[in-house]
Amino acid sequence: MMENKKLLKKESQIFFGGMFFLFAVFMWRQFYGFNKNDEIFYISTVYRFFQGDAMLVDEWNNVQLFAFITYPLYCVIRLFHNSNEGIVLIFRIAYLIFQAAAASYCYWRLKRFGWIRILPAFFYFLTTPYNINSLSYNTLALGFVLLTLVTLSGLDHLKVMDSILCGIFTAGAVLANPYAVILFIIYGFICAGISFYNYKKRRALIPALSFQHYLWMGLGAFLIFVLFVLFVFSRGSLKEILDGFSYIVMDSERQKSFWEKFAKYFIRIHRYYRVLVYITGILIVLWFADKNKKISSSVYLAAEIFTAVPYIIYYGFFWDMVGINYMLVPLAFPGIISYMVSEEKDKRLFFGWYVPGLFYTLLAHFATNTGILTVSASYMLVSAASILLIWKAIEEQGKTAGFRFLACILLTVQLVACVYQRIVYVWGDASLPHLTYRLREGPLKGIYTSEENDSLYKDVLQDMKELCFTSKDRLFVVGIAPWMYLNTEAECAAYSTWETLETDPLIRIYYEIHPEKLPTVIYCYGYKEEILETEFAYEFINMGYQPVSMRRGIVLTHR
Repeated sequence: MMENKKLLKKESQIFFGGMFFLFAVFMWRQFYGFNKNDEIFYISTVYRFFQGDAMLVDEWNNVQLFAFITYPLYCVIRLFHNSNEGIVLIFRIAYLIFQAAAASYCYWRLKRFGWIRILPAFFYFLTTPYNINSLSYNTLALGFVLLTLVTLSGLDHLKVMDSILCGIFTAGAVLANPYAVILFIIYGFICAGISFYNYKKRRALIPALSFQHYLWMGLGAFLIFVLFVLFVFSRGSLKEILDGFSYIVMDSERQKSFWEKFAKYFIRIHRYYRVLVYITGILIVLWFADKNKKISSSVYLAAEIFTAVPYIIYYGFFWDMVGINYMLVPLAFPGIISYMVSEEKDKRLFFGWYVPGLFYTLLAHFATNTGILTVSASYMLVSAASILLIWKAIEEQGKTAGFRFLACILLTVQLVACVYQRIVYVWGDASLPHLTYRLREGPLKGIYTSEENDSLYKDVLQDMKELCFTSKDRLFVVGIAPWMYLNTEAECAAYSTWETLETDPLIRIYYEIHPEKLPTVIYCYGYKEEILETEFAYEFINMGYQPVSMRRGIVLTHR
């Protein structure tokens, strides 16, 4: 007993010591990189709700529900920091804390796996989609799905509070990615079917698959749903929500047929991991064909590892375009081979984490228009489970030092590649060595960027100072510069702070439904005077708007 306590204490010291070191490194890294688009869109969305806009009424972007999760955080920040000065850096630190808390939760809940639980917890902490360190619909969805799967597959006995907590995590995942509700529904049917079967056969119920557990889980999700409904209807009526609903769900990518989206998922995986797909398929066929099991299990694992490692190295160290996402997929393939060859199969881990995680990658594909980028990022869920499956197979099959060493090479390469990408890769800015200009005011205060972005940022801030915005103004940014909304107390006068082009047909519809949202200032970011010759400009000029040329665009004012 005493020896077990000492071992557990040593494991915890290694985990928390490693977490402290990584947290310090990533905290330093948070100060670098000016992401002009995605990252600041996440914050500008919640900011407009803080200003009083109604969710699903004033905002029409179809990913807006995630802001219900970040809204309380933003309110707390503003209690102690009464402006958006440096808000981007503050949100980056908040995301790092969220990741550290989720990783620690994983370590705590996966106790039954022994010391190896350290690796999937680290693996999650080392990864983040696109290396965008912010609380977004991507990072929140992955975090909450992971927490749910870890709770279901890690615990031997589920208490009522564990079930309710799973429901809360599930609700968070659904708010970040509504497609995640399909996982919850399928899980409910499985629980109902298995519970009924076990009742008829008078067998003991499996806690994680009992319908009673599912009902408690539903209660946890319902608590979040009630809070969400209260928040939404405190600012908008059912009629107002329904009036804008058809425009909220308007998206050309999601209008493609089910079968086209379904097929593209496999086509994209095949395109980027062709050899790995073929080798895995061949190994699975060989395993089932070899009924007498003349081929050693270690041969299957070694072949899969030899195939996966080059992919991790290539995407982790030599692929220039978002390698931090692409490198997460290869580790998932050895996981299925490991489960296949294991004599004592951990069904709870495989069917309670690996398979649902794999299914979620398909749901992520249906929910996005970014194809393989979001799909590969969501493979973090599958690969984290794969680490545990691989190590279980190693304990059974890796009796020789050489094979165990080979598996350690696989996991080491993966984790080192994650650290490298997390530090080096910069989304939306110059490479890390060129980020030497520190921004000293505005929402990105404290962040280092390139000379080009430093000049751009200062020009736009100066433009906005000269426009003398007040809280009575309504700002509409044409183009893609969501950070401009954060730099003013003016009300957001667009249907979304994301990219809105002058040709967008929703602009006219939005102002027909919300005439009170007509802007006092329209900043056409990055545009030249040619925009004044467009139908968009003519319409506003005829309404009395005055055009003026500024440092980084054309501005139309009506005050």
